Amino acid sequence: MTMKRLLISIILTLSALSAGAQGLYVATDKSCYLAGEMIGCSAFCSPGPPVACLELASAEGSAAQGKIALNEGRGAGTLAIPFDTPTGNYRLVSYLPGQTPDASAGPVLSIFNTLCTDRVKGGVEVVERSAAAPVSSQSGYGFAVNIVRDSLVIRNTSGSDVSFCLSLYREDSLQGAARSSIASFKPSPAREGSYVETISGWVRGSGLAERVILAVPGSKTDCCQAETAPDGSFCARTETIYGDVDLVCIPVEGEHCYVEIDSPFCSPAAGVFPKLEIFRAMEGDLLRRHAAMLRKAAMDTLSISLPMRREHFFLERECRSYILDDYTRFPTMEEVFVELIPEIKMRRRSGKVHIYALMEKSVTDGIPRWGDAVVMIDGVPVPDQGLIESYDPALIKRIDIYPYQYQLGGPVFDGVINLVTFKGNMPGLLFDESVRIYSYHGCSAPVSMSGSETFYWHPLSELQAGGSLSIPLPQAAAGLCCTLSLEGLTTGGSAVYFRKTFCR
Repeated sequence: MTMKRLLISIILTLSALSAGAQGLYVATDKSCYLAGEMIGCSAFCSPGPPVACLELASAEGSAAQGKIALNEGRGAGTLAIPFDTPTGNYRLVSYLPGQTPDASAGPVLSIFNTLCTDRVKGGVEVVERSAAAPVSSQSGYGFAVNIVRDSLVIRNTSGSDVSFCLSLYREDSLQGAARSSIASFKPSPAREGSYVETISGWVRGSGLAERVILAVPGSKTDCCQAETAPDGSFCARTETIYGDVDLVCIPVEGEHCYVEIDSPFCSPAAGVFPKLEIFRAMEGDLLRRHAAMLRKAAMDTLSISLPMRREHFFLERECRSYILDDYTRFPTMEEVFVELIPEIKMRRRSGKVHIYALMEKSVTDGIPRWGDAVVMIDGVPVPDQGLIESYDPALIKRIDIYPYQYQLGGPVFDGVINLVTFKGNMPGLLFDESVRIYSYHGCSAPVSMSGSETFYWHPLSELQAGGSLSIPLPQAAAGLCCTLSLEGLTTGGSAVYFRKTFCR
């Protein structure tokens, strides 16, 4: 038994060192879940990378994929476990863009599917034993925790300011593999100039476009443009895109071509790790968790959104908005521009429609200057402005005009005109066959959570040196065994952690 424990310790240490070598560590709210639940994630790395990729992997491949936005080396989000995920142990593999993921590193998470009998092939073992009662324990350094009446009082004893994640969760018979720890993690040197996310891809077909435009319908923040290389490849720099969205991909100044997007995920097959042991004594906890998951729609779990970084190339300037219902409705876009909006004019040149915006300086110095504007519908640029001429004005709620110069992935444009529709998804706009719309997996939004299993989860907590905070113990935890887990980094990059299992 001693030799077995020694081998397990060596394996866990090597895994932690390997994770540290990649410059990324991801903590989770707990280590055991049901299929259909959300995994709360908190990421730690050196400042520089804009996103971290996450994959829930077994020997059979990747069961779930997601991304977390990073800001100054910290980030948080959730990873949804699909309802059809087979029962078994999985490794949460995390890596930065451009890295080859280490499939032997990362925390091992146990997933139970209460909706079907599917299991990871060769990854589940049925045993005959009783459930072991949780044992009260305490370990770690950098934090001191005391239970004062019905609250947990946490104090930062590390001597430095700390950014950390905090989880208080219920212990039961379903707790699987031992939780990983940030204790051996050391951030790699900071990267310079890599704070902007990139989307790469190729222009396919018999022709080649000079550049490509990528945009998300209904968003004022998700739009970028990139020049194409001679081989048709491109790499667009963009601000962080959140959520699963439709990504409109438009080749510009090209014929007989279309755009393909590269997947940011590597789909690794996880290395060797322990089988998930299941036994009859788990039945009661499985039924209880299953009922709690079904009650989630009735506020069994409460999620609170945390701040996100949102920027855009024209949000720093105010716009002029024309709400069309405030005016007489006209049947064509040309009449709308002529009759209602003096800052826009439409002209035909060499058989093509061109739309111009009156620049801001023209208003102040009295010398009219009309610039070639980027025209958008619901935040998606429309290079063929003939489509704007034929668009139905009855679908438009308002027209926003930004009469300033902007740079969108290289070229400089004189003004932005955004036609915002009532539905926000470009209704009735008919692009040609070169335009593709893909489902794009953006970053998950950072949230704190509270529920029946994870009583409290906050992935982006901070404490000054010597500071303290108090967390009320939920009434639902009365009479139960719980674990408090804290993991974080000091401002100097040193790891701090604390773990306490106690029974009330």
